[in-house]
Amino acid sequence: MLTSVCLRPVGSTVLAVLLLCPFVANGQEPAAPPEPPGRAEAELNTVNLPTTQSLNRHQSYFRLTHRFTRDLGEGSFGELVEDLFSLDNGAAIGLEYRFGITDRLQAGVYRTAISKTIQFFGRYDGWKQSDTMPVSISVLGSIEGLSNFGENFQPGIAATVSRVVSPWLALYATPAFIANTQAADTLDDHDHGLPGAEEDEHSRHDHTLLVGLGARVRFRPTAYLVGEYSPRLAGHDPRGSVWAVGVEKRTRSGKHLFQLNFTNSFGTTLGQLARGGSEDDVYLGFNIARKF
Repeated sequence: MLTSVCLRPVGSTVLAVLLLCPFVANGQEPAAPPEPPGRAEAELNTVNLPTTQSLNRHQSYFRLTHRFTRDLGEGSFGELVEDLFSLDNGAAIGLEYRFGITDRLQAGVYRTAISKTIQFFGRYDGWKQSDTMPVSISVLGSIEGLSNFGENFQPGIAATVSRVVSPWLALYATPAFIANTQAADTLDDHDHGLPGAEEDEHSRHDHTLLVGLGARVRFRPTAYLVGEYSPRLAGHDPRGSVWAVGVEKRTRSGKHLFQLNFTNSFGTTLGQLARGGSEDDVYLGFNIARKF
């Protein structure tokens, strides 16, 4: 059952609307300056994977992740329409807050309803693409624990390498190592109906090495297509690899972003991506992000 970890869509929609509406003293958002040209990097994440975009010093960032729990391929088309394409079903919700300690160093906390996971993380955006540096590089360290950070701790480390190819295209690669993924994977056998791990040569490994591959394509001044794929290279690798695609729109000020996405997993943390997703199901979801 998903009752304990799901919010009804009406409440989620109200929260989403509130987050999208900036609050200023006069109740209206001041006019945003024109967007600088040539901006292919728009957000601190693609769908689930990190990018190399930095926060300003002492800037805050909030993100809401929302994954509807009905498989879009389940049942007939008429039944799907009756459920308003899964909007009438429950959802797995995640909330994130992060803070720019400096313009290169950020730290944050994220909680998702999946197994009540809490993740603490820090990221150093040490190298930026320039005339003499062909790529940007960020290093991320995290630790997540299930049951409100009470058990099955999974430390992880990742490095994101990005290349802004042109004003309309940015590419990303994120090799990551996550420890103790096998123990977390066997905690529950009802995590949103995903199939159990098959007994093979990798099913008893404790840790996972994966590489996340992502891209962001700008097709309008403030509109983007995004995609990512996270194959496991070694270690514990139950289920299929996680993939996600989405379309997103941000405000001209760059402070607000809404993304509609489709994916084969509810996973949003490094540990959840390491444990994989369904090989057959597709889920509708969205992300909302705000900088302030």
